[in-house]
Amino acid sequence: MLRLKRSGQSGAYAMAGAWGVVYTESCPIPYLFSGAIIDLSPMQAGDTIDIRVRKQLVTGGGWIAHDLMAYVGAMPAGHQTVHIAPIPDTYGVEIAMRQTAGVLRTIDAEFYDAKRLGAL
Repeated sequence: MLRLKRSGQSGAYAMAGAWGVVYTESCPIPYLFSGAIIDLSPMQAGDTIDIRVRKQLVTGGGWIAHDLMAYVGAMPAGHQTVHIAPIPDTYGVEIAMRQTAGVLRTIDAEFYDAKRLGAL
């Protein structure tokens, strides 16, 4: 049985021009990064925000790109959030964001993971 919980890394993040890690997790046993919801509603015309998802496949291994998306301008009404799908993992998942154009924004993000009952 897995216990789903909201990560303590959820919250508001001030954007910067360099990559900033907003979520990172690993576990000594397999677990499920259960997804993320990132609210891009503060974006306006002229803004560009990049979201990068990386993963480690072996202990102490390098980060491998899993996904990289750029979001430009004001988000359309009804589609203002980004959803990152679940990823099975053991060695590490990392989500990072940066803003490469426009007025620097503060972005809210919510992350979830599911670990075996009794595990960390």
